[in-house]
Amino acid sequence: MRWLIARYARAFALMGYQYPWYYMVIADGAILLTAALATVQRVLEHPSGWEWIILAMAFGFAAAPHIACLFVTKRALFTPALVIATVISVILFWQLPTYADAATLLLVLGITTDAAVSTWKQTTFNMVMTVGVLVYGIAIGAVEQGWLIAAMLCFGVAVGHLLQMQLALLVRERQARVARLQLDRVTLATEVHDVIAHSLSIVLLNVTGARRALQEDNDTADAVAALLDAEQQGRAAMADIRQTIELLRADAEPASPTPGLNDLHELVSSFQRAGQDVRFRYDNPGGSPTSATELATFRIVQESLTNASKHAPGAAVDVEVGPDSAGSLQISVRNKVAPDTRRRPGGSGLSGMRSRTEHLGGRFHAAPNQDTWEVNAVLPFSTGTDLARDGAR
Repeated sequence: MRWLIARYARAFALMGYQYPWYYMVIADGAILLTAALATVQRVLEHPSGWEWIILAMAFGFAAAPHIACLFVTKRALFTPALVIATVISVILFWQLPTYADAATLLLVLGITTDAAVSTWKQTTFNMVMTVGVLVYGIAIGAVEQGWLIAAMLCFGVAVGHLLQMQLALLVRERQARVARLQLDRVTLATEVHDVIAHSLSIVLLNVTGARRALQEDNDTADAVAALLDAEQQGRAAMADIRQTIELLRADAEPASPTPGLNDLHELVSSFQRAGQDVRFRYDNPGGSPTSATELATFRIVQESLTNASKHAPGAAVDVEVGPDSAGSLQISVRNKVAPDTRRRPGGSGLSGMRSRTEHLGGRFHAAPNQDTWEVNAVLPFSTGTDLARDGAR
């Protein structure tokens, strides 16, 4: 049974379709049973001599393409062979006419199966050939109620292509699900990167401050204060990571509000407490920006300060956040860097900031300007009307 399933799966793959294997089992079973019924009808009429040869050939042509599909290695062989073999089989059966002939149903089953794995152009050609054979059968008196068979042929073509449409929808749904999972992974990676990079930078700055306080000044109080701040940052980072993972895993509402514009002062203060010289200017833009805009602003400032503390420790950092003349929200972070400073390869901070900005329809630029590293981002400022529209989507 496993061998049969594998063969059917390979046959569908060669034809470029992803139907379940049992679709072909049902189609093949129906055609083989119908051919067997047409054969039995004629056996009961006691054929003789050459009639046995015709009967054997008729059944053989009906069964051949469905057996061959288990062994063929080229897609182009199956669909033309299916219709041609079915037509030949029916013509041979008609050479031994019988009452209420089941052989004519092979035309319906054949064209239905073909339509499920063929383009409209191929199906149209095969339909014309099948209808031509049906007209021949009506002319020789082998087909009763030809109009009914013709209607069944049309219905079979419709069913076959409806199956194709359903399969296409399922494939698109599957692709959309995969894309959503990839987006979730990227979102998770970006959020965890931002949280860990920021928290570790603060922790390292505090640890460095504590070491210097003990080594250079023998100041236990400053060292303890720095270590306490490092401990708090570490615990906060663990809580943020857990919240991010649970939120993406459960697709639920966050237990606490996501960071935004009101949290920028505390973010800057955490770097200042750790010893980083940060000059911060914030102009309240007014209105009600979306939570996505606020979160992107917070993460861009956070990542920029983290990079500054890592690549230019001790250098002053200027941070400005506020509206520009066009009504957008502008973010600017600048810090001095040594001329020989090179950005380490493999980081995802800049790409994460750029992705956040462009996802919201904004502009992002980060590059050295003489001895200064500059990060500039412009985010569209959404009003309360936009928020209502976002919620309705």
